[in-house]
Amino acid sequence: TPLINRAAYSRFIATSRVNVKPRNVAPPTMQTVVTPPAPRGWRNVSAFPHVRYAGPIMYGITLSAASFITAGIVFDRNQQTLWDRVRNHSRQWLMFGSAQDEESILAELWQEKRAMLTEKRQVMLQNLAHRLDKLNIPQDIKRAFWMIGEKIATMSESEKTLAGIIAINTVVFALWQIPRLTPFMSKWFLHLPGSRHNITLLTSCFSHQEFFHFALNMVGLWSFGKVIHDTLGREQFLAMYLTTGIGANVVSHACSLALRNSRPLAPSLGASGAIYGLVASTAVLHPNSSISLIFLPMIPIKLGYALPAIMGFDLAGIVFKWRMFDHFAHLAGASIGMGYMYYGEQHIWAPLIRKIHQVRENSGNNNGGKGNGGNFLWTEPRQSEKVQTSKWTGWFGK
Repeated sequence: TPLINRAAYSRFIATSRVNVKPRNVAPPTMQTVVTPPAPRGWRNVSAFPHVRYAGPIMYGITLSAASFITAGIVFDRNQQTLWDRVRNHSRQWLMFGSAQDEESILAELWQEKRAMLTEKRQVMLQNLAHRLDKLNIPQDIKRAFWMIGEKIATMSESEKTLAGIIAINTVVFALWQIPRLTPFMSKWFLHLPGSRHNITLLTSCFSHQEFFHFALNMVGLWSFGKVIHDTLGREQFLAMYLTTGIGANVVSHACSLALRNSRPLAPSLGASGAIYGLVASTAVLHPNSSISLIFLPMIPIKLGYALPAIMGFDLAGIVFKWRMFDHFAHLAGASIGMGYMYYGEQHIWAPLIRKIHQVRENSGNNNGGKGNGGNFLWTEPRQSEKVQTSKWTGWFGK
């Protein structure tokens, strides 16, 4: 049953001159610049297109802030666990500068962190072996489960994080392939600027209908995500990834509504905005790294040249009103990614972690608990001076 109030919808079309016909989307030219055709079931997303700016913008800001605060709390808790482990080993130092310099202390902490990860892997394999022994299943199936578990246990932290994100995207993609679920998926995993649902600003970041779109975005996530994850760490990476995807959707939402009289309102989905953020972040860190075009895989292009060219393409798409891709989301994702790599860790993440640590210490002292003596640990890998001061090759380096 159609969910659209046809009379109200007709009045909206007459007053705002919105073309609601699905648009034809040309195939993408870059592996991380993929936008799917008009999604199935998009006509039933909303009962009536509403012009809403403040609500979605505030929702995006709130959700992004919540993701960073949550990530900061988890990071601080993990650092406290690491610090307690070091103190229990009766090191000769208890605070920075007491017995060793900061570099030596950070080296000790890093060794302890690696030891903790090794212990977690061993515990995971032991638990898996114990559970498999209890199962009355053929040995071949047990062997298959053990091989999968062993592979997961030996994965790096970045690989586990990215595999989790890919798993979520895979589940959502599989649900899209079930015709009976199309109305549900269109309502909750497809963002339409005229919709009342703010949650789709988040859920659409994990939503893909077409296999080509899904596969290329996941390849981009795995390729560029490792670099950024290893630079920022798990907690900061997840917060940055979510914020980039949500921020790209918010910008696309606002710009689409603002230009609704000259452009058709179209639904959007996919992780392209967040992937653009990862590509741009990688270009900031490693401008001399190369990216290849899908149809010209033998001609690598340095990221220092490729990123300005891609952003210029999206800017041209906005100026000339091209409808192939969500150019607003692409530009917003790339801009957020670049901005965060230049200023985010210093002006957002580090002050947030210090504040969370201070609040926890004050709370522990007020409740009669014991903190770590006021020592603030920062074992997150920092960018080297070479990376921090590196100039862009290509257009940005001139």
